[in-house]
Amino acid sequence: MSYLLIKSLHVATMVAWMGGMVLLSAIHLWLARAQCPRTDRETAVITAVRRWDGRVTSPAMGLTWLFGLIAAWQGAWFTAPWLHAKLLLVVLLSALHGMLSGALRRTAADPGRLPPAFARHAGTIVLATMLVIVLLVVIKPF
Repeated sequence: MSYLLIKSLHVATMVAWMGGMVLLSAIHLWLARAQCPRTDRETAVITAVRRWDGRVTSPAMGLTWLFGLIAAWQGAWFTAPWLHAKLLLVVLLSALHGMLSGALRRTAADPGRLPPAFARHAGTIVLATMLVIVLLVVIKPF
């Protein structure tokens, strides 16, 4: 039963993390289309998203890692090639989260700064990577 609880917590925190990643991607798209200088409304939205990222998305990422590693240990999967592929993709998603968070922090500090070009594609990258991860976990192709 403890394995099912850990697995459920892993999935729940992953959903919160991926939701936050999509939000970060969307805010960068929105800011790329916004006019300079920024309005008070845009500044308030940036502040709210940064607060959400710090209070929900980042902790969810950490908990996803924690519960995922515990589940992999309980399932004795550390030798499974599909898990190695999944871990590589999760490392890339973690790095992307750091890049998006940092870009938003820098954009908040400099009202004239536009989001970086990679941020335009971040939402697609997040969703495509999440799909591949889910397929790896469910199908376990290798």
